[in-house]
Amino acid sequence: MRWIKPGLRNSISALLGTEVRKDSPEALEPVRQAMLAALGEEGAAKNPRLKHRLMYLHDAHALWFARSDMVAALSSLHGEAKAVETVIGLSPIFQGLLPKSMMDSCRMRR
Repeated sequence: MRWIKPGLRNSISALLGTEVRKDSPEALEPVRQAMLAALGEEGAAKNPRLKHRLMYLHDAHALWFARSDMVAALSSLHGEAKAVETVIGLSPIFQGLLPKSMMDSCRMRR
């Protein structure tokens, strides 16, 4: 029988660690703010549901997959080419938050 359960050990080390974990809300906030800025006030006004989703998505994967909804929303405002360019410009902010394979698949399509 274990005296120290793995979950307890992990939570104690998480409390003692000072670095920002990659899946923490603090690490996601710059990504979230960049995506909301790219959507803009006009895009947020026309797509309040998307704005709400971006504000409350809980992990980097969910924010990554919300990029397609951003392209759709921005396409109606600025045209598809500008929308795709804007969303591709957001890709570097996901560096370190997603697996390398996901980041590479985005680069291959350019």
